[in-house]
Amino acid sequence: MLTAAIESSQDAISLFSIASNLLAKGNEASKLAEGISLLERSAAQNYSPALFELANFYENGLHVKRDLDKAINLYEQAAKQGHVDSQYNLGVLYLRLSPDTDKATYWFKQAASQQDVDAEYNLALLYDSRDPKTADQAKAAHWYALAAQHGHKDAQFDLGVRYLKGVGQKLDQTQAAHWFMKAAEQHDPAAAFNLGLMYEDGQGVEQSIDKAVYWYREAARQGEPGAQYNLGVKYLLGEGVAQDQKKGMEWILKAADGNNPAAQHTVGFMYDQGIDLPKDDAMALYWYRQAAEQGYTDAQLSLASMFAQGQGVEIDLEEAISWFRKAAESNDPIAQFNLGTYMAHGVGTARDLPAAAYWLSLSAQQGYEHAVANRDYVLQLLTDSERDEVDRRLQNAALNTQHQDNQASIQ
Repeated sequence: MLTAAIESSQDAISLFSIASNLLAKGNEASKLAEGISLLERSAAQNYSPALFELANFYENGLHVKRDLDKAINLYEQAAKQGHVDSQYNLGVLYLRLSPDTDKATYWFKQAASQQDVDAEYNLALLYDSRDPKTADQAKAAHWYALAAQHGHKDAQFDLGVRYLKGVGQKLDQTQAAHWFMKAAEQHDPAAAFNLGLMYEDGQGVEQSIDKAVYWYREAARQGEPGAQYNLGVKYLLGEGVAQDQKKGMEWILKAADGNNPAAQHTVGFMYDQGIDLPKDDAMALYWYRQAAEQGYTDAQLSLASMFAQGQGVEIDLEEAISWFRKAAESNDPIAQFNLGTYMAHGVGTARDLPAAAYWLSLSAQQGYEHAVANRDYVLQLLTDSERDEVDRRLQNAALNTQHQDNQASIQ
């Protein structure tokens, strides 16, 4: 019996080897068909590498017609023998298709028990989800740490973020910098960018503008728009590098092309004012809009001002008010002042004194001096019930702002 088993095992191995060679060459249909046939014969002997390879073909429709049920069946046969890649792929498939988080978790754990780092990371993500069925921050922390310790770049980055924001881990900037460094050393551009920010601000590391610039450059070269923008600013100002207007503009323009809203607003401002770029209202309008549509408040305010003043475009007060409102809702005091003033006079919008008082009050609360007199004037025109309603809106606005501030660090 033992001899027969050994011979069977050797036969499966040799069949698999021949099949792999035929499929690797993979151009002639006859060789492909023969390779698949030999692979199926090897898999029929329960040889786990053959089961895995055949399952992979069925999963992806490679050399055979795509059949996910067959793929799962073959993966499971191999996974039950301890084939780690099959265990991992099963976890992914159960998440993607059903999703069946119980089965996905089971198979990821089987793979993780063999130190499969991708399985460890996926377990962290499962436990870090908002799904009440799987959410468990303590388990998420365990698997993030394990995957990070085993060198998973994304886990190292995520662990750094968790330490930086105090999410699922005790807030620890030193640990955050440590894990960002680990990920950055594996050429993770976001980690390198975060590391640059931490060196610039002295968070979790000794402040060093030279090291900040070093990591900005590493991230910028890998296409991280935020780092490109910061590096460009450093060149323009000569901070940590020799001042170089040309290099500064090159990096800022790359960041703008990479959809970084701060860079887009800066380019718009340069065209608007004719600083470092020729004055061009059309280009200013274009770049302000790119940033404004991403919710960048300064750009929304600038865009609103251009429409209100007819700079590079016909005066369009409705469009101006729309952008002032967006910026005002982001708590910009100048936008709140302008929106309130327009509403008070009924310019570009229906006259609405209670709404005007509300926006002018928010602006005044932030210390915008021009808003105080306008607010006081409008409040005098309101009835007692209207003033009460304005007070209620202001109280709700204060509560909402506090809630957003509390949530900001865990998004």
